[in-house]
Formats: sequence, C-alpha cells, structure tokens
Amino acid sequence: MKADTVIIDHDILGWGNDHREELLKEYRHVTSVGSEPGLERRKGDDKVALHCKENNCDLLTGDRTAYEHYFDVGVKRIQISRYDWIQHPTDKAVYLIQIVE
Repeated sequence: MKADTVIIDHDILGWGNDHREELLKEYRHVTSVGSEPGLERRKGDDKVALHCKENNCDLLTGDRTAYEHYFDVGVKRIQISRYDWIQHPTDKAVYLIQIVE
C-alpha cells in the first residue's frame, strides 16, 4: 500500500524544505522529524521507524543505516532506493525507505 505521508529525517531538513513542492506531488503530507508528537528530534531512530510502521509513512533520510531500526520494531521487509543526491554542501545520497509488508 502506497504511503500518503513522507517524513523528512532531521539530517536532510534543508533538502526537504527545498523539495517540499516536488514531494507534495507524490504524497498528501510531508512532515519532518522534530515537527510533531512522536517525531521528536532527540528520540532514537527506532522511534521514527515505529512511527512509520504505525502510520504507514515513508522516510527520506541521508542516514545509510536508518533501515536497521525498521527490523528492530518488527517490520519484516522494506525497500530502499536512492531518491536524490545532495551535492552541496554535504555531498551525500538521500535514501527513500518504504515498508513493503
């Protein structure tokens, strides 16, 4: 089932703000870590993964290991794609993590 919401991880908030309009063409809601209850900034990545599981959300992140926390909260299968590339100033990939259960 396609997610209605995408969450922008804290490490790519600037990228997320720059691409919000583009993302709203694919998702009904775009939110970010630190913007609402359950997605507080200082909570662990496992809390973000659990939020995505419980609320059928996708996650955009620059963290290559963020997917590990999905398994920790009981997700059996995920799909990871390279969604974009941030060239300046960080030079890192933006990954899309989707639950495929």
